[in-house]
Amino acid sequence: MTLKLKEYEFDICTIAGVLKKQASLGKKTAVILGEDTISYRELDEKANRIANDLADRGISKGQVVATYMHNSIDHILAWFACAKLGVVWAPINIALRQLDLLNTLRECGPSAIIIDSELAGDYNAIRKQLSDDVILEIVRGDSKTPAGHVRFDDLLKGSTEEPRVDIHWSDPVGLIFTGGSTGLPKAVQVSSAWYFAGIGRYQEMFQPTPDDVQIGVGQLYHTIGSAVEVLSPIYFGMTSVMPRWFSPKETLRLARKHGGTLSVMVAPVLLALLSGTENEEEFYKFRIIATASAGVAEEKRILFQQRFAHDTLEIYGQTETGPLGSVNQRLWDRPYHSQGKGHGWVEIMIADPYGAACAPDQDGEILLRTANPGTFMLGYYNQPEKYAEATRDLWFHTGDLGHLDARGYLHFIGRMAHALRRRGENVSAIEIEQ
Repeated sequence: MTLKLKEYEFDICTIAGVLKKQASLGKKTAVILGEDTISYRELDEKANRIANDLADRGISKGQVVATYMHNSIDHILAWFACAKLGVVWAPINIALRQLDLLNTLRECGPSAIIIDSELAGDYNAIRKQLSDDVILEIVRGDSKTPAGHVRFDDLLKGSTEEPRVDIHWSDPVGLIFTGGSTGLPKAVQVSSAWYFAGIGRYQEMFQPTPDDVQIGVGQLYHTIGSAVEVLSPIYFGMTSVMPRWFSPKETLRLARKHGGTLSVMVAPVLLALLSGTENEEEFYKFRIIATASAGVAEEKRILFQQRFAHDTLEIYGQTETGPLGSVNQRLWDRPYHSQGKGHGWVEIMIADPYGAACAPDQDGEILLRTANPGTFMLGYYNQPEKYAEATRDLWFHTGDLGHLDARGYLHFIGRMAHALRRRGENVSAIEIEQ
């Protein structure tokens, strides 16, 4: 089985396959999370243990396992165990409480859920309102395990043998929830091909080597946290370093301690680092930082690069269109500030309210179309009407406002829902704020 994306031909094209192959790196550190570490061999063996134990408890390919957990090595192991079984992993935003948490769990309908003990109270408050389809509840932590629940540590008693599950790169492997900026969060159903498109773009942007160290700033329930900050570095034999939760000082401390070279930072992270560091001894230079900095004033972007990066590359994308920005810059292709081009991953069109293509420099909705089947989402889970609405006319309608210049480079302006109309022209909230 192979997967061809652009000029890349992946002979290993599932997450489980990546882990099995990279186990040969043995004792090399795969992930550092806070003060905890795990080697490549341990990552593969422990994921196998958890997968086999879950299988013994009745969890099988195609079912959904939700995780309501902070960043931790155990959370990564739970994800990879799901990948080994062909189970659909659904990481839940830990900021969700009560009704939001209930709606999200109802949306993904898990057969099992793994919960950090400190979050168990929020889950138990809404548990009776969930269906009886949840057959397995697992608690991670040192508190007393409620009756009927399983301790996470007990999952590690399973066999280290590779689970015998037939998994294809087109199979659903994840439900990644959107941020819900235009309504309730939707569960974006993705396959292994979705992840591997991110790996290809990671290679093109960063040109990584096994000596590179990725410094994470995201959470595992976000695309960047899982696909970009964990899986891509593992694919290239690197070490990934993540905090339990982002803070400017902790991010820079980890970067200094472990020699961080690469990172991906969205605008709020970029601004937080700027506001939290004023003295030169606090600065730290990464080799490359991929930034989603649209809306950040030019002088702040320049100051950010002076303090923190030898180079920055701009990215644009959504969970629906794949990891690490389906549109982005390259070191060899960034003649001026823009979000870049599709570089063979996607086609881009700017459309007016009637769906017709806009002229260069004319603002409209950003539409994207994949050039590699399987690398966009498979759909919105249990919401086919939302998927049909977003993918009409053979284009994915992002709901974002922007324009293409005469040379075909994308310039993102903001969410259409956050824009005003003034005398027939779109005016974004970002422009007003600046």
